[in-house]
Amino acid sequence: MRKMIFVSVLVLLSVLLAACGSAAAPVDATSAKQVNIAVSTNPNPAVVGDVEMIFTITDADGTPIEGATVDVSADHPAMAGMGMSGLATEQGGGKYSIKANFSDSGDWKLAVYVRNGELDYKEEFEFPVQ
Repeated sequence: MRKMIFVSVLVLLSVLLAACGSAAAPVDATSAKQVNIAVSTNPNPAVVGDVEMIFTITDADGTPIEGATVDVSADHPAMAGMGMSGLATEQGGGKYSIKANFSDSGDWKLAVYVRNGELDYKEEFEFPVQ
């Protein structure tokens, strides 16, 4: 009898543990992006040589973020040592621009840092240059 109770408890615990382990993780509704960054270029598409990069930066509600410090860096992962960085200039209406000189075509890695008061946000992009 004791053995049967022990086996029953063991089976019950196994079922409970299996049920707990398969529960879906809760979704955090507050994890929406606090900043949206859209990148455009002149010329479009970006080419080797001089390119103006324009960043349109808005908050989660679509309101332009003005008065921010926008630091931009670009690296060419396939070519160690190739890169650039600098501060973008505010153009108004949430637009910021920076001029860059891309020395090689390919996929560049672009990092954009937006700081404004308590806001400290970073986003990375794959940035193709033709």
